[in-house]
Amino acid sequence: MDSEDDYDGGVVLAGAETLDFNTDARPTPSTTDKRKRKREREKLNRQKSKKSKPEDDEATPQASKHRDKNGNRKDWESKPTVVDVPGGEGEPVNEDMARMDPKLLADYVAQRLKRFEKNLSSIELGDRYISESAFLDTTPFTSPRTLQNLPAYLESFSKFALIKSPATPGTPHTLVLTSAALRATDLARAVRKYQTKDSLVAKLFAKHIKLKDSITTCRTSRMGIGVGTPGRILDLLKQGVLKVDQLKNVVIDASYVDKKGFGVFDVRETQKGVMEILGFAGVKARFQSGEGRIMFY
Repeated sequence: MDSEDDYDGGVVLAGAETLDFNTDARPTPSTTDKRKRKREREKLNRQKSKKSKPEDDEATPQASKHRDKNGNRKDWESKPTVVDVPGGEGEPVNEDMARMDPKLLADYVAQRLKRFEKNLSSIELGDRYISESAFLDTTPFTSPRTLQNLPAYLESFSKFALIKSPATPGTPHTLVLTSAALRATDLARAVRKYQTKDSLVAKLFAKHIKLKDSITTCRTSRMGIGVGTPGRILDLLKQGVLKVDQLKNVVIDASYVDKKGFGVFDVRETQKGVMEILGFAGVKARFQSGEGRIMFY
């Protein structure tokens, strides 16, 4: 069988030998068809292979960034379940906090500590670890953790009269910690029902309130509940004017998230302040004795 190929204008017969390597070897139509069919088969196989992959792999192509070596999602990277609660005036609430028992809360706080304090040694982390025994289990409270439900929450877990206050000025039985002054104002308004002439609901934050004024309030006023930001409350603790001898509840406004989706443990400054308060000598002693407890709202 003879075949023709262009070769310098001449004809080369099949089986003939040549030593000129400038051959323009064009594929025959049959070869072209074979290559075309091969490409089509490869394309079809790729499409089948793509369809056979698990849906999760396609839906979350970046999930591996947030998983450990065993493929498990890192807890501190998981996005919180944030919803706008009906009847809560569009108030965003992280529902995950309401589902955590004391063990989960202790683990959560420890994870946040490791995240923001990466330079701490294992010994230092151990010293700052907060035992699960310090946390009160508030999972039985099933109502949305909104401003309007805060009084019912406090009453559900307090075995004393919230309307009363210790005789010594600046000695609250309850401290409420939150991330911002505006939020603290809203929280103070929510628990204003417990304020009397002998028991103040004190606003303990820096915005529009000078430190010296807060110090004066603590020195002269009996207070049952103090509501504020970690920075100001910590300053008052260090000054010795905010006393914790009768402290029973440390309520952390953990379910609230701001417009950016951040909660009190999501921002370094507020997380650090909360941890310093929980680790403050007098406060920690209340937890260790069982006379005080941490409540995540």
